[in-house]
Amino acid sequence: MRRWASATLCAVFAALAAAGAQQPAPAPQPSAAPPGTSFDMMVVDREGRAPDNLGPGDLTVSVDGRPRRVVALRRVSRGPGAWTDAATRQARAAGLTAFAAEPVRNVILVVDQAGLVRGEERVAVTTGRALLDRLGMADRLAVVLLPLPQDQMLSLATEQPVARELLAKTAGQIDPAVLARADAPGLPALGNPMASDPERLREAEPVPVAAPVPEMREPDAPPPAGTLNELAGLLDAIRTVPGRKVIAFFSAGLVSPVPAQVSAVAAAAVAARAAIHVFAVPGPRDDAVLNLQVAPLETLARSTGGAFVSPGRNPERTIARTASELAVCYVVELEPAVTDADGKRHTLRVEVAGRGLSVRAPAWLMPSADPGDLPANAAAPSPAAGPEAPAVSPGAGTKATRPPEAPSAREAELQLAMARLVDYVEAYERQYSGLVAEEEYKQSSRGKNVRLRSDYLLVKPDKATEWVSFRDVYEVDGVVVRDRDDRLKRLFLEPGLHVGTQLQAVRDESARYNLSMVERNINVPLFLLRFLQSENRPRFRFRLAGRRQVAGVEAWRIEFEERVFPTIITDNQGRDVDAKGWFLVDELTGAIVETALKIEENGSTGDIKVSFRHDPALGMWVPAEMTELYQAMTQRSLSGAPRPETFVEGTARYTNYRRFQVKVDEKVVIPK
Repeated sequence: MRRWASATLCAVFAALAAAGAQQPAPAPQPSAAPPGTSFDMMVVDREGRAPDNLGPGDLTVSVDGRPRRVVALRRVSRGPGAWTDAATRQARAAGLTAFAAEPVRNVILVVDQAGLVRGEERVAVTTGRALLDRLGMADRLAVVLLPLPQDQMLSLATEQPVARELLAKTAGQIDPAVLARADAPGLPALGNPMASDPERLREAEPVPVAAPVPEMREPDAPPPAGTLNELAGLLDAIRTVPGRKVIAFFSAGLVSPVPAQVSAVAAAAVAARAAIHVFAVPGPRDDAVLNLQVAPLETLARSTGGAFVSPGRNPERTIARTASELAVCYVVELEPAVTDADGKRHTLRVEVAGRGLSVRAPAWLMPSADPGDLPANAAAPSPAAGPEAPAVSPGAGTKATRPPEAPSAREAELQLAMARLVDYVEAYERQYSGLVAEEEYKQSSRGKNVRLRSDYLLVKPDKATEWVSFRDVYEVDGVVVRDRDDRLKRLFLEPGLHVGTQLQAVRDESARYNLSMVERNINVPLFLLRFLQSENRPRFRFRLAGRRQVAGVEAWRIEFEERVFPTIITDNQGRDVDAKGWFLVDELTGAIVETALKIEENGSTGDIKVSFRHDPALGMWVPAEMTELYQAMTQRSLSGAPRPETFVEGTARYTNYRRFQVKVDEKVVIPK
């Protein structure tokens, strides 16, 4: 009987050699700038790419019309794989730019319901979902619907279901019947009586920043009204949250805004180190009574260093460019001046040398806390491990570090691909562990058939350091499994069970009802995630094998081949079985959209392929189908040539994903 199983290995830490970090030649390093002396900006060429070779001398900056010297410039890689991308770019750069990383971004989607017609919210919701789809698994995000309910609680979370559920509740505030009436009154201002009360601008869990930010509104500016009032309250609430923020603002237009009010809200965003990216969705802007104005939205975006775009008929294409721009920014540090911390707005103007380059920067220089970017030569972060986890050195446990010579473009791309994949898997295992799916699994072997119905989930037994797939079979060929409750208690609640024994018991239980022609416990859809764990990655050689368009995304094909013995998979005699195969990985987020595993021993082969689908409710890629095929070369006669014969094949489909927990990282009260 052929038996292929996953062996239990001792955990020996070794980081991905391709992303190792030996100190490069001396280069400028990011420093925490005093409040008021730094600001974020975006520079792109005609192709929408951010250059690597900018230096302080390429910028001309003036504050209140007077030249100000640029003392440092750093390029910040943002989102999935950010640290590896920054380290690789620094190794290849020859200019005066320093490189840093922002592995976890703060992204807040704000929907202005006041300008939407009831029943015509589709574009705003669709565009918002498309943006959520292109964020990283470790990014912290939230959705806010304006006008705000009383004492709205803003939750910045790494998991998307709550945000997606709230986005789906978007409801336009304009009655369609109003548009048909020539004598309809204008829209009333959506006032917020609490916005002027500083006691309402509080946090659920206060987070200290480097320095307090003084009140930034000009004394002669009238209080913002309606949507602007609500937005100002949000910006004040997030001002002390560490790091830069991205505000994705979906609106059809503002109702009779006063320019000074728009300026005051933009200044509040700059003080919070927030860039507002406006998505101008369709609305009744030609209605003279409603008087929806879109020009102030463009002013709001450009004054904060954000972008103003219209989703059009293809929101996915618009979001793709936005997501690409959110993957990088620059931090400009200026020579300090005595006026930097006086609490006033100081007009900022930035020009960049070079043909074909465009720059976006805030309209003012204002005091704000340094975003706390991670220098490219610092310890590699582990975003998925949570804020309490210590940083992990990319060279720990191994002597394989970045070579003295800069990596080639191909090697740099592989390093980025692997970094995004690994970041994704680390977060994915944690988030998938809150899910359970229904599995319908049909297997056949030489005339024998079995149909299994199971719950499929990832489990982490007490004291274990790894996640393991668990197939909880509850029905075999239509017959209910009777000992299910006792089996679960024995696996997870029996005291004193050695962790290695328990993990093996879980794997064996998942294989209990397989057709026995091939004894195996590797036929679970997330098995290959184990190859990407930190202790196992050095066992494999990875290489890029082109790109594919799959499931609506551009994906890298990353092939792997096991090169270290003993192998992870063994036969029933304990003999090594080499593993090879590939991952299809979303280039932007690192999400796995397809996997394949191929094993071979003594003329017998096994192939397992898993396709994933994006679940819009969960905001995750989840297994959709797994196929397996086991063949052996047989010779039916002395004169005939050997030919492959199938002795086991199977297809499993996964539906009805359910989540039973949600993790929230930080909460902030939005005043009402």
